[in-house]
Amino acid sequence: MNRRSITTSLVALVSAAALTGCGVGNAVVGVQDAPAERTDVAPLNVDGAEKVASRVLDAAVAARAAKGAAAAKAQGAVLADAALAQAQAATRLGTVAASDPLQRASDPQVVAVSRGKAWPRAILVGTLDQASKTQTLHVLMSKAAADPFKIYASVAMLPGTSVPAMGDLATGAPLVGSGSKGAMVATPAEALTAYGAALGHPKPTPSKVVSNRDAFATALRTSNAAQSKSLGALATLTAKHTITPRTISFQLADGGAVVFGQLNRQDVITAKPTAKVLGIPATYNKLVGKSTASKSLTINSLESLVMIVPTQGAATVVGADEQLVSASAK
Repeated sequence: MNRRSITTSLVALVSAAALTGCGVGNAVVGVQDAPAERTDVAPLNVDGAEKVASRVLDAAVAARAAKGAAAAKAQGAVLADAALAQAQAATRLGTVAASDPLQRASDPQVVAVSRGKAWPRAILVGTLDQASKTQTLHVLMSKAAADPFKIYASVAMLPGTSVPAMGDLATGAPLVGSGSKGAMVATPAEALTAYGAALGHPKPTPSKVVSNRDAFATALRTSNAAQSKSLGALATLTAKHTITPRTISFQLADGGAVVFGQLNRQDVITAKPTAKVLGIPATYNKLVGKSTASKSLTINSLESLVMIVPTQGAATVVGADEQLVSASAK
C-alpha cells in the first residue's frame, strides 16, 4: 500500500520560441504600469517576466530548503495557493523529494504572460531539470499593484507531453476564469471535476469531456487494482478525488486553455468483518501514531494537475504531482 509515484524520463521541451513561433524580444505586453505599483513588481514584458521568474524561483528554492518556523514564513512570502499547500505539507511531513522542481535554481523560459494591464497578472514559465530531463511548468501571479509575484503552481510534466501554441508572446494570453467556457468543450472547473470522477475507485465515472489515459491516471488505476487485490477478503479500498475551488488558466491560440488546478484525494481502506485488525504501512505509522487499525485507514493527498482543455475532443492531463498531506485510523 505504498503511495504512487511517477518518474518522468522524457518530456517535450516547452520553450517560448516553440510555442509562439516568434522571438522573445523586448516587445511589451500591455501599456505602462500605474504609478502606484511597487518597484519590485515588474511590468509584463518578456525581459521583465524572465527577471521576475528568476528572482521568484530562486527565492522559492531557499524557502523550500528552510526548516521549522522559518520555512513557514519564507514559503508564505514567495508561494501561494496550490504551490503553498503542497510545500507546507511536504515540509510538515519531511517528505520533500530530491527531485522536487523547487529544490534547485534553474533557468526559466517564459512561455506566456497574461494580456493587458489589469490584475491579476500572471506569468507562465518552464524549467528543465538537466539531470532527469524533466520539464516543469510554473505559474507566477501578482493579484494587485502592491502585490509581488508569487508562485501559485509548480507541476512536472508527464512523459511525452507538450503544451499547444499560446499565440503571440508579445500580445499576451488572456486568463480564463474557472467557470468560463468560451469555445472550449468544458469550463476548467468542469473538466477537472470530470477528471476527478474518472479517477474514482472502485467505480470510476468516465466522461467524454476528459481522457483518463494519461500516465498519471494509468498509474493510479494500476496501483488501486493491485492494492484491492492484495487486500482480498480482509478490506476494501475506495478513492475519491474532489476539486479545490481555484484554478488558473491561460488561453491557447486556438481558443482552448492550459489549466492549472488541484484535486484533494482521499483513499479509505475499510476492514471487512473477516478482518480482526488492519496493519498500517510504515509510511503512515508516524502520521497515524500507531501501527494497526481496527476499522479503517484514511489517507489524504493533494494532486496538482496541468490540463489542456481543447475546443474539440477530450481534455487531457499533461502534468501531475502528488503530495501526501495526512493519514488517520479508526
